[in-house]
Amino acid sequence: MGQNNKVTVLVFGQEYTLSGDMPRDYVLKLADKVDAKMRELDGGSGAQPMSALAVLSAMLIADEYYTLDNDVNGLLEQNQKLSENAQSYERMWEELKANYASYKEEVASMTANRETLQRYIAEKDQKISSLSGELEEEKRANEDLRAKVEELLARVQKSDNAPLEAQKKIEELETRCRDIESSFFDIQMENIHLKNDLEAYRNGSR
Repeated sequence: MGQNNKVTVLVFGQEYTLSGDMPRDYVLKLADKVDAKMRELDGGSGAQPMSALAVLSAMLIADEYYTLDNDVNGLLEQNQKLSENAQSYERMWEELKANYASYKEEVASMTANRETLQRYIAEKDQKISSLSGELEEEKRANEDLRAKVEELLARVQKSDNAPLEAQKKIEELETRCRDIESSFFDIQMENIHLKNDLEAYRNGSR
């Protein structure tokens, strides 16, 4: 409880002694406010009774008080809404950060998978290139053998009594030719399978 002060104030030409625990300077400011409001209503004419001026001043001051009180309450409500919005934005920010972290993990995983797939494709490309080289060699060998067989067959056809060794040589070459053709076919099939697998992986990586 504050100290009980007695303060003499002057309101509209009349002195009043007020007692209370409010500071003296604060009481003087209140008295000046009431005095100024009464003089504003009077307009310097002195025609209105002091009691009427006092009531009107009290009503206007009360109106100012409630207007300010409503403004303060409105500001408090706005502040509450802003605080709720700030909390909502903070939750949204945390969710965004969590989503971004998850997205970064997914990107890192996809990048790793892509690098693995690229290495696999490179290996397949290299194997296909190697098989293509082997196919070319087999084709050349097969063509050489066919030429030799055709040459020997031509010689046999020109001679009615072909030597036995020549016949055996022809049979060996024909067998070798069939083996090469079979090997060539197998390599072609493997090359086709590899190309299909590679195309499937490439389509899957897009």
